[in-house]
Amino acid sequence: MKNNNYEFSRYLIETFSVFGVKHAFVSPGSRNTPLMLALSDQSKIKVTNVIDERVSGFMALGTAMHSKLPAIVVVTSGSALGNLFPSIIESYMSNIPIIIITADRPKNLISTGANQTIDQNNIFGKYVHKFFDIIVKKRNNDEAIKIAKDSIFNSINFKSPVHINMHFDLPLHEIRKNDFKCDINQSVFTKYEVNKEIEIPNFTNFKKPIIICTNDNDIEIVKRFEKYKIPIFMESIGTRFQIKSKNLISNYQFILKNQYISPDLIIRFGKKPISNILNDFINQNKNLTYLVTDKYFNDDSINVIETSNEKFISQFCDQKFNFSEKWFNEIISYNENIQKCLEDFFSEPKEHEGYIINKILDKIPFDSNLFIGNSSPIRDLDQYAFNCSKSINVFCNRGASGIDGLISTSLGISIDSNKHNFAIIGDMSFFYDMSSLLNAQKINNLTIIVLNNSGGHIFDRLKGISSEKDYKKLWLNPVMLDIKSIAISFKCNYQLIDYNELEKLNLSKNVSNKIKIIEIRVDSGKHKKNNQKIYKRIDNL
Repeated sequence: MKNNNYEFSRYLIETFSVFGVKHAFVSPGSRNTPLMLALSDQSKIKVTNVIDERVSGFMALGTAMHSKLPAIVVVTSGSALGNLFPSIIESYMSNIPIIIITADRPKNLISTGANQTIDQNNIFGKYVHKFFDIIVKKRNNDEAIKIAKDSIFNSINFKSPVHINMHFDLPLHEIRKNDFKCDINQSVFTKYEVNKEIEIPNFTNFKKPIIICTNDNDIEIVKRFEKYKIPIFMESIGTRFQIKSKNLISNYQFILKNQYISPDLIIRFGKKPISNILNDFINQNKNLTYLVTDKYFNDDSINVIETSNEKFISQFCDQKFNFSEKWFNEIISYNENIQKCLEDFFSEPKEHEGYIINKILDKIPFDSNLFIGNSSPIRDLDQYAFNCSKSINVFCNRGASGIDGLISTSLGISIDSNKHNFAIIGDMSFFYDMSSLLNAQKINNLTIIVLNNSGGHIFDRLKGISSEKDYKKLWLNPVMLDIKSIAISFKCNYQLIDYNELEKLNLSKNVSNKIKIIEIRVDSGKHKKNNQKIYKRIDNL
């Protein structure tokens, strides 16, 4: 049988391009040469060479997150695969479609001591929706097209990673002719839909409903429910910064902490919230809570309505309600008082991450992309940032909620975006992923804002830990590296700005063709004292 490494790879790649894949992230290797040749010989998929497979996976994740289309990741055999695992876990847990293509040695070399050979069979287990193990020399070109279509279908419709593992025999490199032709029929691909004939429960007898939104596409929910007297607890990664609405509650954590609320109905759109206070509230009212989702996944809700938001809203709005206006007005009024209290407290510069994040949001241009880092930044954004109508699109890695790959993901979001792109991350997240800045010259429309509190002070917020005798030794991890020197090393622009100079912060479009890194230093002790003052003020409302 002839060696068809290149032809099979080319048909696979061309099929991906026909069905809308725009980006491939590749890491150099030998065994993946046929795939690299196939990508090199086509023009529709933009190929980005990334030396570190871990970074490559997260950049693909960011691109897919932004475009809602799968991005391809291509790596060689052996330990290269292991470096992809964190991004694959995040892709799976976040419901972001990516397609992983790994090169592999011939099967007869596995478990023989052959160089750079491991058992790659289904190596990512449950964290990929579908796995293909392909002995290339035994497959024809029609099968390459079928596998590519199947991968696209599963990745998009199930919002999940798909893994294609390809066993290549030698020779890996070949001289190609410029006469490749590939006729691919697009009609085979169809969109999967869930529960076409769903019927929602009758909600007409309820008086005190609450809606909880954690999706990134909830504008229609806000618009359609605005005419009803229903408070909408809108998470920061939802549409809190997209549309202004009286119904939207931004400071629900303070409301739930300081005021007893007894709803008779809770409707959830999206995943579990960031806020532990809000999650506790949901758990206390589990029997009253209905989760609306088109993919029931990783959730313990008792009442699940598995349908699209659009279908649910359509049927919901056909019902006749008699919701309590008094209930609605009390919650809205209390939220307005909390917001006024916070605005008064933040009216002068404060060494507090909530103040800093609100000032950054004030300065971010209309219709920007904002990637928000895990640990402290996303919690401060969620707790302290107010509803506004700046059309800011918020992205985050909240599947597994790790601090790995945050710069890489924001690079992926920015790679094909003509918007203003920003990332707000902590110092630990920055140092953890700083090697991704090796790719800084490939992406220039990004400003990274580092909130530097000297090493993992998220643990200050966990009850009991900060009083442990080895707290500083075992939990805090200040990295004694200079962010300015790192920025210069990776040919990025750098600016150090003090919290009391944020009014001067200029976040207009970066025209220098370089990534910009802005460092804002925060004294964690002063942040903690200011936080106590905030809680005391709100407790006295």
